[in-house]
Amino acid sequence: MDINRAEEIINSKGVIEVTYNNSPVWIENVIREDATAQVRLLTNNQSLNIPVESLNEKDQTTTF
Repeated sequence: MDINRAEEIINSKGVIEVTYNNSPVWIENVIREDATAQVRLLTNNQSLNIPVESLNEKDQTTTF
């Protein structure tokens, strides 16, 4: 994920599913200076600082 998209997700009024290493996370903050994000793992509430490029947005495409 790029840093601009991570900021869009933080500022979004909706819920956008994001994962880190296939685990769901909540993006809490983006640090532009070093291109990292502070995230919270939804599985165990652990807080991590990780490279933004390690985040993946779940595909929102619906197939009928």
